[in-house]
Amino acid sequence: MRYQLLLVLLAEGLAVVFYLDRPEVLKAVLFGGLVSVSTTAWMAFRLYQATKRIDEGGKKGAFYVYLGAIEKFVLTVALFGWGIVWLEMHPLPIVAGLVAGQIGFLIGSYKLT
Repeated sequence: MRYQLLLVLLAEGLAVVFYLDRPEVLKAVLFGGLVSVSTTAWMAFRLYQATKRIDEGGKKGAFYVYLGAIEKFVLTVALFGWGIVWLEMHPLPIVAGLVAGQIGFLIGSYKLT
């Protein structure tokens, strides 16, 4: 999650450089990045639950992994809807922040073998 936050802040910094006169863009980029970080945190919680169940000898570990993936998708769509409809943010900067967070997630999860 460290790389996610780093790239979200980098995207926010670029947005400040190019769109300093439009604060709604800055808020939307940050919001999109926080959507990415918060859904990753939720997925990490579900993975923790899955490993806990497997360690206890339960057979529901895979259930929590699938549940986390479904919840991550639904939460992302719900937060996007909230940002676009109720907070009246522009969709493109939200997507830019989300993409920055997801790229950070990919970089952070990459392991050298």
